[in-house]
Amino acid sequence: MILKRTLIIILFLTSTYTFADFDAEVINIIDGDTIDVQDSSGEKLRIRLLGIDAPEKLQPFGKESMLYLKKIINGKSVSIISKPDKNKPYTLGYYKRVIGKVVLNTRDINLEMIKKGMAWHFKKYKKSQPIDERQSYNKAESESRKKYIGLWSEDSPLPPWKWRQQNRKR
Repeated sequence: MILKRTLIIILFLTSTYTFADFDAEVINIIDGDTIDVQDSSGEKLRIRLLGIDAPEKLQPFGKESMLYLKKIINGKSVSIISKPDKNKPYTLGYYKRVIGKVVLNTRDINLEMIKKGMAWHFKKYKKSQPIDERQSYNKAESESRKKYIGLWSEDSPLPPWKWRQQNRKR
């Protein structure tokens, strides 16, 4: 019994990623990487999909990305998986959005957005992702690029982070 407890404590303390997940209903799609949800207590939260960056609404494929995400999850019950941070059960990003992975049944929606060519793997924050997710997101982006799927059908798609930099209000 003591060995079992010790093992559990060691595993808990050495775990690199501990995630808090909660279920919520998707109530609005902002764009291809941001949604609004309502949790079981009625709290409304804005979610930024972890590990992806979708085209901005005014960019090529921005509208398509948003509409695809709307088609697959709007009005549905999803799980949000987010790493606890600073006395919160989830990570909040710069704009006070919950940073998380969206799961519909067992489907990783963030990964699906990359596979369908609706978003880039946002490597800037890759350290926030478990290694296996980083690898699968990288692989998905490579495969959709090779197959010219979605935004990769464009000659030289401009990444959203560069587009935002070029179009920042001065």
